[in-house]
Amino acid sequence: MPLWRDPKNGKYRYQFQYRGRRYSKTGFATQKAAQTALVKHRESLETNPVRPSTPTVMGFKEMANLYLDYTQRRFAEKTHKYKVFVYREFLRNTGDLPLDRISSQVIEKYLCTRPTNVNYNRHRKDLSALFAWVIKRGYLAFNPCSPIDRMPEPEFRRQVPTTEEMTKILLASGPNRPFLLILYHTLARVDEILRLRWDDVNFSQRTVRLWTRKRKDGSWHFDILPMNDDLYEVLWALWKKKGHPEWVFPNPKTGDRFYYRRRIMRSTCKRAGVRPFGYHAIRHYVASLLADREKVGITTVSRLLRHQSIRTTEIYLHAVDDGLRQAMGRLENKNLNLLTDLLTVRL
Repeated sequence: MPLWRDPKNGKYRYQFQYRGRRYSKTGFATQKAAQTALVKHRESLETNPVRPSTPTVMGFKEMANLYLDYTQRRFAEKTHKYKVFVYREFLRNTGDLPLDRISSQVIEKYLCTRPTNVNYNRHRKDLSALFAWVIKRGYLAFNPCSPIDRMPEPEFRRQVPTTEEMTKILLASGPNRPFLLILYHTLARVDEILRLRWDDVNFSQRTVRLWTRKRKDGSWHFDILPMNDDLYEVLWALWKKKGHPEWVFPNPKTGDRFYYRRRIMRSTCKRAGVRPFGYHAIRHYVASLLADREKVGITTVSRLLRHQSIRTTEIYLHAVDDGLRQAMGRLENKNLNLLTDLLTVRL
């Protein structure tokens, strides 16, 4: 708390942190006087920052907490929580080292305790992001993660259900079928559907507005997608019996929306008798269906997936370019012609 009253003398005191240093002063008769002095003190530091001859040593824990205050506002909750986990693990392993003692060797030694290369790279990425934030704000001059190379990872290819498996999943979904069908017809991420409001559904224009934070600036953005007839029927049926004035999928136990629905796919796949899939597999399945079977162009599929880069969609679909198919087609029967030419020369 930046302002408080000293119980011993009854005077008010302020304290704040600026560029890794703490500043405080006491002896104010009123809280308002202390607040005014705090503002003036901070303004004077911003106008004429104090640059000590010897750098102030700040510990990793203090630095991480400053960064986490920032990430809590900047990133999605899932991203923020994973960063908290990474920095707790680093502290548990190395202790609360001062900044000037956190070298590349210290970080590399910690990363080598990670069980897999994938985990190694993820922790390296979040530690590097923290130090980059610290450097940008003038607390540090060098990122100790920079000399550390990424470890090779096995190529990850998400399992996508077959058409038969997708059909079985939808048939076995029961009362959760509208939820899965909306995921199917919007190619949306599950969180986008969980936070879908009735204000985002426009029946007259037959559009759905989906909100996401999957942007570099971390702010909320929305995309508007058209409804096909099937999606319109599903949403209209939900509207006619809507159980909440705001949320399309309200949680009856809390009166708020659902934040997680992890069990639906697990139990549905079990009832359907298919290998377990997550929600994101539906997004992959529909994108692949449009690109492969319906021959929808990759640019259009990318727009439906709402990717910022078409390269992401190419990786997403593991797409084979039509030019490559044509080039391979030109090789057909060429081996037979080559053998014929060789035999003719020998004869």
